[in-house]
Amino acid sequence: MDPKVRELRQQMAAKIEEARNLAEEGKLEEARAAKDAATALKQQIEALEELRALEESAQVEQRKPVEAPAVHIEKPAEEREKAYKEAFVKMLRGKGLTVEERGLLEQRAMTSSSGEDGGYLIPPDIQTTINQIKRQYLALEDYVTSEPVSTNGGSRVLEKYVDITPFAQIAAENTTLQDLDNPKVTQVSFSIKDYGGILTLTNNLLADSPENILSYVAQWIARKDIITDNSLILAVLKTFTSKSFASIDDVKTSLNVDLDPMLSQNAIIVTNQDGFNHLDQQKDSMGRPLIQPNPTQPSSHLLFGKPIVVMANRLLPTDTTNNVAPFIIGDLKSAVVVFDRQEISILTTNIGGGAFENNVTKMRVIVREDVKAWDTGAAIYGSLELA
Repeated sequence: MDPKVRELRQQMAAKIEEARNLAEEGKLEEARAAKDAATALKQQIEALEELRALEESAQVEQRKPVEAPAVHIEKPAEEREKAYKEAFVKMLRGKGLTVEERGLLEQRAMTSSSGEDGGYLIPPDIQTTINQIKRQYLALEDYVTSEPVSTNGGSRVLEKYVDITPFAQIAAENTTLQDLDNPKVTQVSFSIKDYGGILTLTNNLLADSPENILSYVAQWIARKDIITDNSLILAVLKTFTSKSFASIDDVKTSLNVDLDPMLSQNAIIVTNQDGFNHLDQQKDSMGRPLIQPNPTQPSSHLLFGKPIVVMANRLLPTDTTNNVAPFIIGDLKSAVVVFDRQEISILTTNIGGGAFENNVTKMRVIVREDVKAWDTGAAIYGSLELA
């Protein structure tokens, strides 16, 4: 083996082991980077081996002596078939062919539709790479507050909103002062809950597949974690004040009046594809689109200066019965808190839990968290009429 190829194979094996260890520790981004590095090394090895094969083929052609025309002697059918197959395989591998072998290939018309004329020898176009379909997996956790915690439960003290009244006027000197109204507080309690399951993979699949199955599964689990978080966050937001927006003016009114000015200043708009499509068709009195591009993020948009977060319809469905799209507005950082006990935990075993007896590898996935409303006045879970 070429020394360079041997060195690259050692590096690739090390990267694969590194990626596996990172995935088991739940470090998905680092694991993905190590996996990509291993893939790049694999491609480099394949390129070097292909070049070496071409070099060998060229050397054979240069050394090949000119052969005199051979006297054709008809061989038995079985021998002709064997010689033909050997010549065909040599051609596929890029090796030099003799005059007789070239003659065999020229005499028989090879078509992929006929098995006996070469079709049996042509391998089908089979790819084992898992081609991932492109779909959005927007994480709502990026738009709310996430707080790591170190216990299974606890609480936070939160100021309770009440109207603050002015100080009373002091009528005269040496007058007994009135008692002030006390500030109000409330308690937000959290109790960590576990979410997860077991994924079983056969050891034969892991051993025989040329692809990194565990790397793909790790990405699939990460997407499942996002879906879990989104469902919990949306369930909490649905308990907030609801409002039906019949027009864009209603949205503007909520931003200006229903939300406190400090909350409105940091507000965002969360809707789905149907809601965004409706907004994208709205124009002002001058015929200009109401939605404007975000100068700081060209791929995003603004409505009344507020960022629009667009979720796929399958993640945030439209109420087709009433023809309304979900339309959440507010300061979500102040509205919802995710109490995160630990990052997603992924552990594998091929021994315990019946894995040894069944020749499988079991992957345990656990997410520990609780999602709570923090300031219910910070957001509105509304619906936008699409008609």
